[in-house]
Amino acid sequence: MVPVSSGTGKLNDDSDEFSMNGRIADGAAGEGWAVLHPEDRFNEANGPFFADPAFEGTASEPARIGFRVRGHNCSFAGTCHGGVIASALDIALGHSAQAASGASHAPTISLSVDFLAAAKEGDWLESRVRILRTTRSLVFADGTLVGPDGPVARASGVFKIPRQD
Repeated sequence: MVPVSSGTGKLNDDSDEFSMNGRIADGAAGEGWAVLHPEDRFNEANGPFFADPAFEGTASEPARIGFRVRGHNCSFAGTCHGGVIASALDIALGHSAQAASGASHAPTISLSVDFLAAAKEGDWLESRVRILRTTRSLVFADGTLVGPDGPVARASGVFKIPRQD
């Protein structure tokens, strides 16, 4: 099981800075969403990224990930930076690969991302992932990051299932 923590984040009132020590700020995530890996420094600096523990996953879509685009996620152009979008897709596909395989971690072997539309500050972006195939050592997945105006990006990836020694 991947650690999530409900209500463990705080968005400071006078900045876009997110701290994992308070409550989830109003509008940061929909009701029921929980901070994904609250102890993770990457998530703290770049997210927060959320998981939906109430999502009733299937074998082909075992998990759902989302995040709200904040100022610190945006480029000079005022839209969500492509690197953040790629990271969100990597997290969503990887989290789904973990859930599908039962692994505690599923490192990324390859990831290909196509950007379809811009996401603006304040947009809620949510994953739609498909597990395509699972072997003894690899998980193949693809997915889309969807915003309020439709798909923002799509990705395909291969993830390693670590050996259980």
